[in-house]
Amino acid sequence: MIIKFSLIRLSIIFLLVILFPLVQNQWLNLYLFNINNFTIYKGLYYLSGLIVPIFVIINSLKNFTYYKFNYNNKNRNNYISGKLLLLITAIILSLLSILISQYIFINSNIILNFFISNNEYLVQFDIDKQILFVMIFSILLIFNKTKFIIKKIVLANFLLFSIIIWFSQINNSFFNDLIPPYISKFGNINFINIAFLLAIETVFYLWSYISYGSYLSDWKVPKISKNDFSPILNIVMIYLSIFLYYSILFK
Repeated sequence: MIIKFSLIRLSIIFLLVILFPLVQNQWLNLYLFNINNFTIYKGLYYLSGLIVPIFVIINSLKNFTYYKFNYNNKNRNNYISGKLLLLITAIILSLLSILISQYIFINSNIILNFFISNNEYLVQFDIDKQILFVMIFSILLIFNKTKFIIKKIVLANFLLFSIIIWFSQINNSFFNDLIPPYISKFGNINFINIAFLLAIETVFYLWSYISYGSYLSDWKVPKISKNDFSPILNIVMIYLSIFLYYSILFK
C-alpha cells in the first residue's frame, strides 16, 4: 500500500507549518493591542490552537488507521512464520501496548491534576497497574473492532491534552510540576505530546500489517516490502512537520 502525497496535501501542510504560525502571532499581537476588551482577534487566536490538533486527528483517521495490504506472491520464502513470527508479534504488540498505556496514564495524570489543582499524582505509575493495562491493551489490540476503538481513544486523548496545553500556554498557566520528571526532562510538552503520537502511529502501522486479514490465524505473514515502508515515511513526514509548526509558533 502506498499513500501518495498529492500537491494539495503538500500545500496544506506547507500553509499550516510555515504560514499559519505567523498568522497566529499576528492575531496575538493585534489582540494584545486591546487586551482589556474582547476582540475578534482574541477569538481567532484562541480558536486557532484547535486547528492543528483537529487536522492531525482527521489525517490519522483517514490515512493512518484503516490500512489495506495487497500481497499476491505465493512463494513460501516470502513468508515469516514459526518462532520468528512469535518473537516479532510479541515485541510489536507489547511495545504498542506499553506506548498506549503510558500515553494515557501520563495524560490522565496531568489532566486530572490540572482541573483539581493539586500536586499529588492521582494516577500512580506503579508497576502493577502498568502491567495490568499493558495486558488489557494487548488483548484488545488483537481484535479489529477493539483495535480501532483504542486508536480513537488515543486520538481523543491527544485532542484533549492538546487543548489543555494550548489554553494553559496562552494564559501563562504552566503545569510542569504535574509532569513526571522522566518526561519533563525532554523539554517542550507539545513535543512530548507529538512524539508519543508519532511512536504510537508507527508501531500501530506495524501491528496492522502483522494482524491484517488472516495472517495471524494462518500463522504466516508476508515479508514486508519496500513499498510497505512508504506509510511509515509518510507518518514521520507528517509529524515532523507538526514538530516544526510548534517550533515556529513558540520560538
